[in-house]
Amino acid sequence: MRIAVCVKWVPVVARMKFDLETKRIVRDGVPNELNSYDQLAVQRCIELREEGHDIEVDVYTMGPPASLQGLQMCIAMGADNAYHIVDSILAGSDTLATARALSLALRKQNYDIMLFGAHSVDSETGQVGPEVAEMLGLPQVTNVCKLNIVDGSTVQLERETDESIETYECTLPAVITVVEGIAPEVFPNREAVQKAREFKAVEISAQDLSSDLEIFGQKGSPTWVEEIQIIESGRDQNLISEETSYSDAAKSLTNYLKQKGVLEKNARTKNKKSSPLASVKSRQNKGPSVLVVADITTNGIKKVTFELLGAASKVADAIQGHVICLAIGSSRISDGVEILGKSGADIVITAIDDCLEHYNTSNYAQVLESALQEFSPYAVLLSSTINGRDLAARVAGKLGLGLTGDCVGLEVDEELRLVQLKPAFGGNIVAPILSSTSPYMSTIRPGLLEGMEANPDRSFLTQSLALDIKEDNALRLIDIRTAEEGADTANLEDAWAVLCVGMGVGSKENIKALEPICELLGAELICTRDVVDAGWMSRQRQIGLTGRSVAPSLYIGVGVRGDFNHTVGIQRSGTIVAINNNARAQFFRSCDFGVVTDWEEFIPALVQELKIYF
Repeated sequence: MRIAVCVKWVPVVARMKFDLETKRIVRDGVPNELNSYDQLAVQRCIELREEGHDIEVDVYTMGPPASLQGLQMCIAMGADNAYHIVDSILAGSDTLATARALSLALRKQNYDIMLFGAHSVDSETGQVGPEVAEMLGLPQVTNVCKLNIVDGSTVQLERETDESIETYECTLPAVITVVEGIAPEVFPNREAVQKAREFKAVEISAQDLSSDLEIFGQKGSPTWVEEIQIIESGRDQNLISEETSYSDAAKSLTNYLKQKGVLEKNARTKNKKSSPLASVKSRQNKGPSVLVVADITTNGIKKVTFELLGAASKVADAIQGHVICLAIGSSRISDGVEILGKSGADIVITAIDDCLEHYNTSNYAQVLESALQEFSPYAVLLSSTINGRDLAARVAGKLGLGLTGDCVGLEVDEELRLVQLKPAFGGNIVAPILSSTSPYMSTIRPGLLEGMEANPDRSFLTQSLALDIKEDNALRLIDIRTAEEGADTANLEDAWAVLCVGMGVGSKENIKALEPICELLGAELICTRDVVDAGWMSRQRQIGLTGRSVAPSLYIGVGVRGDFNHTVGIQRSGTIVAINNNARAQFFRSCDFGVVTDWEEFIPALVQELKIYF
């Protein structure tokens, strides 16, 4: 069996800085490393070989000459061959241009499995794997946490979604993207690393891939970044030093929360501002349209759908257009048509078929492609959930569209172009993304935009989409189960308070000591990515760039460093409290109230102070 793993040599994100004057990311002096997800993919290949499977492992990377170091690391881990796509023409490639180059390189060989990390830690788009799969005409399975070989032509996979774990059997060849849990993080020994430094990868130029060089680099990239925008944090940044006693620090924090109104008796019921009511009169179905893909699971319509409708309504008003909402599923989705129309959709399009009962990339992509061909929208908006990202990237690859993932806002400029706002550095930096292709395509982070409230008097139209789905039997759903205990996240979106567990808590066992304050506040437990990687908590409770977003009235972080890839998920929190024994923790620069202290001593003191109010 032949496996190709596509890897990326990335900067150490925690060491990156942003120059406010030049509005550029400072990479000078920042070390690089093999993207962690990609490293896990390589390690799983080595494990499969150790389990007795006859496997040849080739690794690919696309990047400047220094990227060779990433390939050499893979060779030190046990990979057999390495290919380096390196050419100055490739500079400035967006995800579509990158996927195009990789797919052309991979096409030259016959691989059974092509593995990608689900994300790269420096950009977190998760788009390249699905786009490569589409360009190669292969099935894809994203967010895979378990991979086992059944025989020479079949693998069994477990895929994590926001709500559940899905088990599949997949006929090869296929493209698979992996997440934490696929393999342990194992580093090669020094001797292997030293020996691998002598390894020379096979270099591949742009000319080796295609005679048409216009399809690569900036010329082949439909998306680009406009001038970076800087957003002031607006946080109070109060700080209590470690010299303050635990009881005095607890009193200071309690007094601050009281002044902010967080401890008022009716504070919990005032958590959420009421969403704007959808207008009674629907827009005329003339002019350009904004198409929203409703996010529907077996539990019903997800809240992010109404946030998408809110964003789409503002864009539609700016371009004097209207809003279309596409609902995909089995006959059970018919019950949700009315709420979609009452919440801002001018036309609700239903795509109903038994094969759409559960999300399937191939089936859903065919439906969305048909809708885009029939309605030719100005823009299409999807949720930045695991399935939303999966679907958007596949369709973008099929239609050659520029795709901006994880947007936190949308604007329409004077030229009536859609400006898609993508966050960086915890949301204090926003990159406006433009695209040269039509329709514009964006995925929107849940929990960050204002939703629309249903207006019972609103009128709207309904329509059915004609379907001709060619089912792909290469991918077979075997089982769906709820994620492990503690993974239920139904209450996170509406939580009044959350308590975030960071690595500074020390161990999984120590989390139990946080239960008293959670019970007192009625707070939901959440965590950082490192906590998930350590196996302390479920990935479904991870907050940040590769996790979820929350917008509670009160956020308390315990032992959380506050890196930007976490804080981007808490931008809409009311009051942010950081508790850490490290005075240099980055979080203290982006919170409202920070306490430098030993949390194990401080939390009991805080509970005693808060009991007065609860």
